[in-house]
Amino acid sequence: MKMNLYYRMLLSYTPIFFVVISILIFSFFAVLNNSVQKQIVMTNEAITTKVVQAIDANLKSAERTVIKEIVANQTMKDFFSTSESKVLYDYFRISQKMDELSSILPFSNSIYVYNANSGKVLSRSGLSNLDQFGDRDFLLSAYNSAVNPNTWSDPRMYNEFVHESIGEERVVSLIKYYPYIGEKQGAIVVNIHVQALNGFIKDLVRSDTGPIELLTSKLEPFNPKRTLQDPSAALDDNKRLFTKSEYTGWGYVSAQSDKRFSLLSLLNDFWIVVGFIAILSGLVGLTYITHRNYKPIQAIAGRIQNYSKRKSGELVKRLEKDELKYIEYAIDDLLERAGQYEQLHKDDLLIRKRQVLFDWLEGHKVWSDKSWKQEMENLQLPTQFHRLTAVIVEIDRFSQFTKTYNTRDQYLLKFVLSNVLQEIAHNDQLFVWNEWFEPQQMAVVLYLNSDQEQNQGAVCEVMKKVQAWTLSNLGFTVSVGIGSEIQYPGEITESYSVAKEHVSYKPVFGLGAMIGSWDLQSKAEGRIIPHLQLARTIAKSFRMSDGQWQFHLAGLYQELKKGRFSQTDMETITNYMMYHLHKELLEMADEVNHLLHNEYDSEFEAIANGSETLDEWRDRLGTLLSVLENKICSLRSVKNNYVLIGRVKEYIELHYADPNLSLNQISDRFGMNPRYLSKLFKEEFGEKFIDYMLRKRLEVAQQLLLNTSLPVQDIAEQVGYVHVISFHRAFKNMFGLPPGDYRKRAEGR
Repeated sequence: MKMNLYYRMLLSYTPIFFVVISILIFSFFAVLNNSVQKQIVMTNEAITTKVVQAIDANLKSAERTVIKEIVANQTMKDFFSTSESKVLYDYFRISQKMDELSSILPFSNSIYVYNANSGKVLSRSGLSNLDQFGDRDFLLSAYNSAVNPNTWSDPRMYNEFVHESIGEERVVSLIKYYPYIGEKQGAIVVNIHVQALNGFIKDLVRSDTGPIELLTSKLEPFNPKRTLQDPSAALDDNKRLFTKSEYTGWGYVSAQSDKRFSLLSLLNDFWIVVGFIAILSGLVGLTYITHRNYKPIQAIAGRIQNYSKRKSGELVKRLEKDELKYIEYAIDDLLERAGQYEQLHKDDLLIRKRQVLFDWLEGHKVWSDKSWKQEMENLQLPTQFHRLTAVIVEIDRFSQFTKTYNTRDQYLLKFVLSNVLQEIAHNDQLFVWNEWFEPQQMAVVLYLNSDQEQNQGAVCEVMKKVQAWTLSNLGFTVSVGIGSEIQYPGEITESYSVAKEHVSYKPVFGLGAMIGSWDLQSKAEGRIIPHLQLARTIAKSFRMSDGQWQFHLAGLYQELKKGRFSQTDMETITNYMMYHLHKELLEMADEVNHLLHNEYDSEFEAIANGSETLDEWRDRLGTLLSVLENKICSLRSVKNNYVLIGRVKEYIELHYADPNLSLNQISDRFGMNPRYLSKLFKEEFGEKFIDYMLRKRLEVAQQLLLNTSLPVQDIAEQVGYVHVISFHRAFKNMFGLPPGDYRKRAEGR
């Protein structure tokens, strides 16, 4: 009886199948072993390259930051000045600036500066002479070297204290001369702990194949307790890979591959030949058998060809007894799964775009023009442009935004805003690439085309339309910071930084503002230190209850309005004012201090962190201080001595020019014990009687020096000083200069 198709196929293919598959299994493992070994080598090489690039990028960033501080930071320059008038506070400011610099540098580090003229070294441990500094030998060797050390040193032992080895650490060092260009007057030294570098490498390769070991430029291990064979020999035997950094000169040796994978490599070529012969033999047999059984397969191929013409509803939904129907269903299901995998690939493309844009804008990854174009092509993005501009779009009053909308609605509104931006830009024939990297900020890159003569004017038009549409349709406002135009992709980080800086000036320009470099030309660069003094004056005036704090607050507002100040500057000024308000009211009654601590500290913090514009900050702060002033007046009014001490203060203000004015004289006049009067005066005004009287006299003398041409002798007599020498001494203690010099400096301004 004639066999059916199933048994004919089974008996025809089974012998060839078992023979060929058995041979191919052995050949497969032999070839796979060789492929795995090559893949391991490639993986180790990629990991090592990634580690080298990451460490070099961080060290280069640290070097650029140090050079920037040498060139631009006035506080650091003051340390190298030849002036001998520096006091302890000057060194404290320099030390603070060093701490700030240390905090922004990558890896755990320490910093010290050396003044060659004075022979002084300033570190975190304090100021010391060069002879007493523990790192003297390295510093002198590097400083006196004929060659300018432009890169990082090999690992060495570092200790700040002479004859002490307890605190010694292995570090790599970078020394930069001051000034950066010209005859050197000193140096700044940055030490990065070797342990931090090793920890950074460990974190990078935590999920990879194995550790990476650091070598010095002399091919010695960073860890002196370990030894290493010749890295070139390790590279030759394909077990370990050696990579050298062009920037630091250090070597990187990757992990050793697993020896178990090399057991089949000896028979690799033999099994390839055997497998090839088996395949040829199988092909001959299969060709003959397939020729007889080809027609059913041809029918299936025809059905697959017509698959694209059928709709999804026409697919087979159930299995049939017929073998061909079953195969047809399986193939249809396979094609459906392929479509699902294609959709997953598209979703992954969105994630890759977001990460690439983030790395590009933040400068985490540096591309050449060629590699950048290749990356853009992989992401299906345009590569042709005339200029690029980075823009930051920030949602105003974001805290209120998060309270008004739940998380789902927030994502929806951001999605709408992103799509509106793309549609408006497309209508203006601009391409935009935008992502939300911060909850309240959207980063945007606009491509400007040369044939349309597009410039930042076109960018402004697009962003104005986005702002208008958002306000009209979404009910909230957005502020925009526009970066500089750039010609090369590698410069986008600079444009992005400028855009973020511009949008940070929103407190000065107001909500819904569009801030570009042209807007900043009318605003002077903000220097926060002079305004901190005015904030301190407000606190002192508030404590004295002289009714002038509103005037000083208005003056501070006007000064801030003229300059460029960010949200961080506003927080600093508010916190500084709150600190001095605590300090000024500390000597007053306990009820006042408890009132400030328990009821108003949180409100001051809310003003510091929640005010988005200068007008809002002024109004909220003025209202809070007025309420606090009324509360303090209420507490004072319940005391019987408040009116009496107020009369004492008025008497001092009227008779401060009397040379005989003293605590005993006022005590006799008001019939009180001198000690008790002094105690009450300090409780009410937070200042001793004698300090208030001296300050009153010297403030009047200051105004006379600035506004009149009277001799110093006459001014001293008018404010109650019989001896001009005493007046000189008191004035210098308060204002830092003798009266004559103070007047000359004021006239010189």
